[in-house]
Amino acid sequence: MFIVRYSEIGLKGNKTRRMMEKTLMENIISSLPQNFDLKYKKSDGRIYLYSEESIFFQLLPHVFGIRSFSPAREYTFNSIEDIVSKCVEHYSKYVSGKSFAVRATRKGTHNFTSKQLEIAVGDALYNRSSGVNLENPEAPLFIEVRDKNFYTFTEKIDGPGGLPLRSEGRAISLFSGGIDSPVATYMVMKRGMAADILFCSLAHPSDTIYMLKSARNLLSKYSKGYNGNIFIMDGSSLITEIVQHPSQKYANLIFKELLYRYAEALSRKFDYDAIVTGESIGQVSSQIPKNLKSLSMDIRMPIFRPLIGFDKEETISYSRSRGLYMEESIGEFCSLFSKNPGINTDYSDLKHELEKFPVENNLHEIIAIKMDQIDSYVSSIRGSRTDRIPENSIIIDLRLPSEYEKWHIPGSINMDLKSLNAITETGDKSKNYFFYCKKGLNSAYASSIMISKGFSSFYSTEKDLKKAYALNN
Repeated sequence: MFIVRYSEIGLKGNKTRRMMEKTLMENIISSLPQNFDLKYKKSDGRIYLYSEESIFFQLLPHVFGIRSFSPAREYTFNSIEDIVSKCVEHYSKYVSGKSFAVRATRKGTHNFTSKQLEIAVGDALYNRSSGVNLENPEAPLFIEVRDKNFYTFTEKIDGPGGLPLRSEGRAISLFSGGIDSPVATYMVMKRGMAADILFCSLAHPSDTIYMLKSARNLLSKYSKGYNGNIFIMDGSSLITEIVQHPSQKYANLIFKELLYRYAEALSRKFDYDAIVTGESIGQVSSQIPKNLKSLSMDIRMPIFRPLIGFDKEETISYSRSRGLYMEESIGEFCSLFSKNPGINTDYSDLKHELEKFPVENNLHEIIAIKMDQIDSYVSSIRGSRTDRIPENSIIIDLRLPSEYEKWHIPGSINMDLKSLNAITETGDKSKNYFFYCKKGLNSAYASSIMISKGFSSFYSTEKDLKKAYALNN
């Protein structure tokens, strides 16, 4: 069996606690295979699961609301001698040749104290051990006495803590698939909010595939009890419009504001309680406090920013510790807007520029899928990333001229995204168009536009090409 502990749920009032306990159990049960016959009971801040299946070692560390859990044994007793006898029977080999300690707790009325129980069991096991070590025992033994039952176990395994998923409403998370947005989404999920995802693709399907890998990593681990929605939007027309007008002010803020507005529309449609972002103060230009203020002025939904006080290294450390960090990334959208960032932008100035970009003209839904449909959807779409340059290719380097001068693929042409429109109008459809850039986002975007215009196109990154080029030469 397993003892499941929670802490924060136990601080709630009776009605709220019962609701949260019920939700917690629903989340556990819904994560088990169909027809799994799980018997359980709830008592005194504990949930007792009657099963020996190893699946719980993988499941319980990722169920929000669980503080810790232990594989345990359950017994009934009439006297302290009964407890001592069972501990000697089952734990003599466990403490043999090791330092040990006994830690006991009680709830109910008994003719012995917790300390007396620790001493009695400790005395009975002492000769079988190498001695007592209360600070750092090699073989700790825990005993929990509850009325006429007692439970023994040897370890406490951490859960994620927090509140049960779905106990605090639902949120829509602006999700890039990079480092920040999965952590921000995790943090509101930990506080009991079920999270759906809104992703704006700039280079579908390439960046969509990377996002979905990140979303699957987060949701398959932690969205226990909720089969979330993933909304995938096409933002390529907006990017095309922006890059074709280099005099356009505040490109980074326009993009972010349109995402806010789309998320707000989804919130009204699906009754979300908040919008979640991975923003932190000053990390990039759009996250300068005055810009965040201007971006939020027209949004009539709460915007939760769990990472607001984190620096990048803290976010990365948090991401790694929760198993969210993805080594492979296509880059962040802001790399497309770095030439004209809005700095300390007034609300009135931003609003004037936004009038040129109606959200309904620039963001279009590609598809909405459920969490459990991620794998089948990924297998149905094809990315065009490769580190092998196809024959008959026109090779286009989208990096800065200074980077091109330091290193480039022989025969490649250096240009920026503003030249893409001319290629689609005059290009040769008998050729392959191969793009590369620093991290892959610009080149993936260019490749997706070429494919949408009927061209054969592929993309890669500087890192992948340098590696492949070194191996081949």
